[in-house]
Amino acid sequence: MFKKVIIRLFGLAILVGLGYGGYRFFQQLPERQQQIATARVQRSDVVIRAFSRGELHAVRSVAMLAPNLNGTVQITRLAPVGSLAQEKDLVVEYDDSERQAALEEARLGVQQVDEQIKQVKVTQDIQASEDALTLLGARYAIRTAELNVQQNPILDPIDAKKNILNLEETRRALTQLEIDAKSRQDQFASQLAVYQEQRNRSLLTVTQELSRIAQTKSLAPMTGLVAIRQNRAGNFNFGQQMPDVREGDTLQPGMPVADLLDLSEVEVWAKVGELDRANLKEGQDAVLQLDAIPDKQFHGKIKNMSGTATSDVFSGDPSKKFDVVFSVDMRQLLSGLGMKPADIDRIMATAVENAKKNLGATPASSMFGAGPTDQGGMAGAMPGAEDNQEQGGGRGRGAPSGPRGGRGQGMSAADRQKMQDLIKQSQNSSPAERQKLIEQFTQSMAASPSPVGPSGRGAGGRGGEGRGGGGAGQAVGRAGDNTLQELVKRYTVTQYTEEERNNAKLPLPPEEDSQVQVLLRPGLLADVEIQVEKIPDALHVPAQAVFEKNGKPTVFVQQKNKRFEAREVQVVKQSESMMVLASGVKQGDIVALSDPTVQKSGKKETGEKKSQGSPMGGMGGGK
Repeated sequence: MFKKVIIRLFGLAILVGLGYGGYRFFQQLPERQQQIATARVQRSDVVIRAFSRGELHAVRSVAMLAPNLNGTVQITRLAPVGSLAQEKDLVVEYDDSERQAALEEARLGVQQVDEQIKQVKVTQDIQASEDALTLLGARYAIRTAELNVQQNPILDPIDAKKNILNLEETRRALTQLEIDAKSRQDQFASQLAVYQEQRNRSLLTVTQELSRIAQTKSLAPMTGLVAIRQNRAGNFNFGQQMPDVREGDTLQPGMPVADLLDLSEVEVWAKVGELDRANLKEGQDAVLQLDAIPDKQFHGKIKNMSGTATSDVFSGDPSKKFDVVFSVDMRQLLSGLGMKPADIDRIMATAVENAKKNLGATPASSMFGAGPTDQGGMAGAMPGAEDNQEQGGGRGRGAPSGPRGGRGQGMSAADRQKMQDLIKQSQNSSPAERQKLIEQFTQSMAASPSPVGPSGRGAGGRGGEGRGGGGAGQAVGRAGDNTLQELVKRYTVTQYTEEERNNAKLPLPPEEDSQVQVLLRPGLLADVEIQVEKIPDALHVPAQAVFEKNGKPTVFVQQKNKRFEAREVQVVKQSESMMVLASGVKQGDIVALSDPTVQKSGKKETGEKKSQGSPMGGMGGGK
């Protein structure tokens, strides 16, 4: 019996011991979970580097915009996406059937007015002949009456008085006939002037239609990669994927259709934090490594940096960063792609030519302004219509920042000065003198280059010059020496010739093109490394180990009893990932990477303010 009691007591003691051990074990679990990550203070040569990740972009690009055809803008042919278009290759072609029909109608209108002018001139000649014959008869009647008056001395007084009255009556009849003949000639002249104005309007319509037809083919102004834009003409909800522009789509005038990206010169766009931004400056060397070519590195330099930081709410990173653009050593990059030296020289020469063209700010399809609301260019090029004030004041809608059809743009300085002098002289001149001045200006303009500049902007696009220079078109029409073809050739100026437009072909699809240059597609990702500074024999810790306490940089050094002691330090240099210290710690010290005075719940231990435990990794600027 006694033996059973001892066994039971012994078993109870075991259970109590297990329970106490379990209690102590579970009591120590939170302490294990609150273990703090640490790092060791090191002393070595420190190289301050800034790292970023960016995208490859083309230095120059041209936006191909849908033209204003004063009707339906429908794509009939489109270059394959990703193809390499050579200069003067066809990129986009639009349906020109409506414009061809309108052109034929406008030409028929010109021919109809020409026939009416011929008819009026023939009638005028016939009437002039009849008036001349009638006047000749009246003059003979006066001569006869004068001879009868000479017989008055031998006649009785009554017959003599009759002869005198007959002479006066024939003279009055001749005067009336001369007035009537002049009135009829003035009437014919005014009728011809009306028809001439109609002819000028018809010619203006012809030139506008020819300009619109020229815009139905968008050619590549430089060699570049074809990137197709998304079709934003329809109604789409937020978050819905918009399709790319395709053949057969109907677009709105001025809508971007494609981009032509110059692959002969590229750059890398990246973002850096505020600490790295303080250590960077333009011209610093950088090392670039493309994801598409992971086994090679390329040299570059900081081209420019933004002065303000921005954040992208859709990127998942709410922190603000600075934009940095890096130039790339193109010869080294092309050599890394396996290109031959001759091909590299050709591409570099292409880059120089494209840089001279300054195509980045001039979209190729906004070269012309020829629509009912943007006729400033063509109205200035072909002045003469009565409503030039309305047609010349419009602003071209080829691009959001397209050129305004301003005063004398596209003209030479001498021609612009001539037009201004003509406007001043014609304000206080009689109609005859004004017409003479206009004819002189028209003759001088006919001998000079076309008044439409290379960018397609008309001379005198604003209404004020439309009124002053409008007579030039009238004088051109009234001269009668210019055929329709000559006028069209003079006032229809496009970037490309008709032969170039007719011979333009679509570029080869990317799968059929063996261009090595196409490997440099914009949008490729790249890692960027910038060596900011090299500091010899320096103490350094991770940036997460330095905190701000009472406005001073502080680290927590681990003691032998595993507790952490706060020490103030002096920061010499800092970056996004590293802090270089001058004092407060020594080599081999172990520092905490998180604030040990903050419990897991986020509360401070003994009276520390919550705002004083933030790490200095987010502070701006370097020392």
